[in-house]
Parts: sequence; structure tokens; C-alpha cells
Amino acid sequence: MQTEKKMRIGIIGAGVIANKVASILSERWQTMLYAVASRDIARAQAFAARHGMPKAYGSYEELVSDPDIDIVYVATPHSHHYAHARLALSHGKHVICEKSFTANAKEAKALVDMAQAHGLFLMEALCTRFMPITRKIEEVVKSGIVGQPRLLNASLCWNMPDIERIKRADLCGGALLDLGVYCLNFADMCMGGDIVSINSCAVKGGENVDFNTAATILYADGSIASVQCSACCCHKGGIIICENGSIEVNAVNLPRQIKVMDKAGTVIEEYTAPDSDLSGYELEFLAAKEAIEHGWTEHPIMPHSTTLRIMQMMDTIRHQNQIIFPNDSRSL
Repeated sequence: MQTEKKMRIGIIGAGVIANKVASILSERWQTMLYAVASRDIARAQAFAARHGMPKAYGSYEELVSDPDIDIVYVATPHSHHYAHARLALSHGKHVICEKSFTANAKEAKALVDMAQAHGLFLMEALCTRFMPITRKIEEVVKSGIVGQPRLLNASLCWNMPDIERIKRADLCGGALLDLGVYCLNFADMCMGGDIVSINSCAVKGGENVDFNTAATILYADGSIASVQCSACCCHKGGIIICENGSIEVNAVNLPRQIKVMDKAGTVIEEYTAPDSDLSGYELEFLAAKEAIEHGWTEHPIMPHSTTLRIMQMMDTIRHQNQIIFPNDSRSL
């Protein structure tokens, strides 16, 4: 009897999101967690001990050189995603890279081209896309139960202006890449279609990064999406306004509840995600495993085209507001 091959994950970075993902994976998928690397070997060793991982490295080069690692999870700041994903790809490793995928669309395109040229799997880790309730949102929108979507509003705001990765331009901080990426993905998923124009405004803070950002997206079919993200107030939620009612989602990053309302505002359908659902974090790694086993360079739930489209939208919004990162002027 042939046993199923385990996928061994090497993690670059030992910060907050890496710890969160490792904690979730360790509950059901402990054998996937194989190695972690940090520039501080003591930090890597502490991380490995905390999550039951057999290997800890004091450099990223050591980790990507480990022949037993199948896929590298990049969980460093946005500013370093391109360099660390490229390092892993150059050593023949498949890559799943935390959102936002890179600092800009130029970096994203270079990584996609590299992965495709070498036949390696590469994906942005946007866990929302993999949640079962996300499939339900798409299903409800496409069903036309309250008609076609005409307007959409999505917001994700969290008061955190003093966090280093948010306020620093050299880390490609700001609300847009950290929070706005969820809002743009929500709009892309529910509205889609060709974009005619994007108009935005932003209030800056920290080291010339966006702290309050709003953007309006006009689609070719005449529908409009409005998205807001902020690092200095708190709110989350989305509403899709349709011809004969609306669809409300309690959060655009980690949705748990959907309410469908008719013209009178009466709830005609309601859905709450069961507690038994696997998390989006688990499902994105299981999707990566599926893709690798099939020899895919991308996964249909989060294809390269989606990542590149969202990255280009964020570039447009940043440039409209003169928010420039050091990465924007670097040669690749």
C-alpha cells in the first residue's frame, strides 16, 4: 500500500503571521511543519520548539538549500517578499507568499515569470479566497437572488498607526497593502469585469505611507465598487447592493456570516459558517499541496492573474496619492 507523500513546509520569517499560521497548522497538519529560518538563530530555535518543528536555521539561504523542503512560505514584511520568494524559486522550491504578494506589480510579474519558466508552483497567501464561506458568497451573488450587483462597499480598518511594519515606508507599510488588499479582492470577487477607472484619495501618516485610503472603481458594465482601509480606526464589513436587494457580509477578510435582504430590508436568506470548517490558512496550504501534486504552477482559486490584477490596482492607488516605496525604483 502506497503512503501519501507529506508536504514539508519551510517558513521564512518568525514574526506574528508566521506564528499564527504555524499554530493553526500544528493542530491538524503537524507533519507539514518542517523548518523555520530567521536572521536570529535563537528566535528560529524558539519558534521551532514552540511549534514542534524539527529544523531551525539562522539564515534564509540555509533553509532554501535544505533538500527535504518542498515548499517555502514567505512571511516577512512586504518589502522583502520579492527577494525571499525569488531566493526560494532560484533553489527550485515551490513558494506560497503572504499577502500583499509583493511591493508592486513589477515585482509580482517578475516572480510569476520566474515560477512559470521553471515549472514551480507560486501563490499569494490570501486565505479569504480559500474559505468555504467565500464560495458561498460567490454562489449567492451569481444566483441573482436579488438581481445583478450594481454597487459594492467594502471596508477593513484597524487602529494600529504605531506598528513598525505599518508606519515605515522602507517596509512598504500603510493601510493599503496590509488591509486594503482584502477589500480589493472582495470587490474583484463579487464584481469582477473590466475596470474603466480608479479614483482614490489618501491621508498619509508615519513615513509617508497611507493611513486612511478610499478608492472608487468603475467597471465596464456600469457597476461601481467603493473600498476603504485605515490604520487609525476600526471597522470591517462588505455590502453588495443589487437591483432588488442587498447582500451583507460581516467581514471582508475573515467572513463568518452572510445576510441577503430584499427591497424592504427583510432578511430572506442567512448563512453562518460552521465552526467545523477548516480555516482559510489550512485550506490555502492544502490547495498548494494539490497544485504541486498535479504539477500546476498556480491554483485556480488564487491564480497569478488575480494577484497581478490586484497588485496593479494598488500601484494605481498609491501613485495617485504620491505614495512611493524604495522598492519602486529598484532594478530587478
